[in-house]
Amino acid sequence: MIRMKLSKIIPILLPTVLCLFPSCEYDDMVAAEYYKIDKITSIQSLFENIARQPEAAGDLINTAERIAGYSDISELTPVGIYISKDFGYARGACIAACAQAAARQPEIYDLLLDTAVKFLGAYNSPGITAQINSYSKVKALPGILEGIARQPEIYNQYKELCNTLLGVDLSDEI
Repeated sequence: MIRMKLSKIIPILLPTVLCLFPSCEYDDMVAAEYYKIDKITSIQSLFENIARQPEAAGDLINTAERIAGYSDISELTPVGIYISKDFGYARGACIAACAQAAARQPEIYDLLLDTAVKFLGAYNSPGITAQINSYSKVKALPGILEGIARQPEIYNQYKELCNTLLGVDLSDEI
């Protein structure tokens, strides 16, 4: 009788248990993808600190690379479609921080832009999809507007920043 019950239970139980193993792997993959968002978000303060202490820019960039765990946007891309919105928002917040830092220290604009391209990617970098870029624009806008309001005399640099990082030409009329 016990043998008969086992023969009925095992065919049902075995596939159920085996289904759990792939789902555990999937959860790890999803966690790794979301960790990319954490990595890119951690770079936001880099721009603020470069503006605060431009002389330490090299040390700040080196420290950010080592602690954030990436030195180029290509190490984080491509990202899964299910995190592209959050990834784009995080990238946009960092672009906003870059724009605000440029307003505080216009003389280091080139360094800030180069750092942004390195860590955040240009709008046409491999892995920066149109969808990611559109989400980035939404979050970058407040920082760009604040930067322009703070330093209207460097508007040409903001045009370059928007064109390079977001693919938006501010020279065009609407």
